[in-house]
Amino acid sequence: MRNIALLIEYDGTDYGGWQVQKNSRSIQGVVEEQLTRLLQEKVGLVGAGRTDAGVHARGQVANFHTERDWAPRRLIYALNGTLPRDIAIRESAEVPADFHSRFDARARRYSYRIVSRKIAIGKEFAASLPYELAVDSMNAAAGYLIGKKNFRSFTKYADQQRHFLCDIYSVGWKTEGEAFMFTIEGNRFLHGMVRAIVGTLVDVGRGRLSVEEFAKVVDAADRSAASMSAPACGLCLDEVRYEFDIWKKDAGESKGSISKLPE
Repeated sequence: MRNIALLIEYDGTDYGGWQVQKNSRSIQGVVEEQLTRLLQEKVGLVGAGRTDAGVHARGQVANFHTERDWAPRRLIYALNGTLPRDIAIRESAEVPADFHSRFDARARRYSYRIVSRKIAIGKEFAASLPYELAVDSMNAAAGYLIGKKNFRSFTKYADQQRHFLCDIYSVGWKTEGEAFMFTIEGNRFLHGMVRAIVGTLVDVGRGRLSVEEFAKVVDAADRSAASMSAPACGLCLDEVRYEFDIWKKDAGESKGSISKLPE
C-alpha cells in the first residue's frame, strides 16, 4: 500500500469548505471523487487544514493510500485534467507509510487580505472593509498572540483534541499598495480562529479597541468578548510545514532530518 501526498490549491468561493459534508459541495469530496474514478478504487483523502466555506488555499496538503502504481507526476496531470478550474494539484509525492497530513504537520501559515475600498476585480480573494486602519496598533495588539495560549475567545468549538491551546510562532500586518495583509503561523488553529482574530484586530485598527483591551479579550477565554469574524473571502491557507520536505524525491529517507521548526 502506497501513501501519496498532494499539494492542492483552490478557490473556495463555491464550496462549503474542505471537509466532506452532506448538504454542500466540498474540496475534499471533489478530489476524492476524481481520484476514485482515475484509480478505480475507493480513496479516502486526509487534509492538513479543514478550511471553512469560502476560504481559499495555496498550500493545502492532503494524503491518501492506494494499491495503484501511478507515478506522482502522472497523477498530477491526470487529476488536473479532470478537476474543475477552481481546484489545482501543484505537487504530488510518495511519502512514508505512516505519514498523516494533519497530525504530522508542525506548522500552518494563513494570510488574510483586506482592501479599504469597494473592489470589483479580485473581490473573491479579499475583504472589502472601507476603514482607515492603524497598522502600528494592530501589530502591537497582534504581538500578544505569540506563544502558547488559550484561544477560546476566537472559536465557538473545540476540535477533536478537545482543548483550545495553540502555539503561535509568528504574526503581523503589513501594507501592500492599497491592501492590508495579515499573516499568522502556528502549530494548530481552531475552527474560525483566524477570521475571529482578524475581525478583532480590525477593531483595534479602527480605534474601537485599545491594545490593552485586545489583550483582555485573549485572556477572557470567551467568544463573546471578541469581535465579529472577518469575511471568509479574505482568508487563505498558504503553507503547511513538516519535519521534512515532502516534495523532494528523497523525502521518505530524510524524514526528521531537516526540521528547524519550534519544538
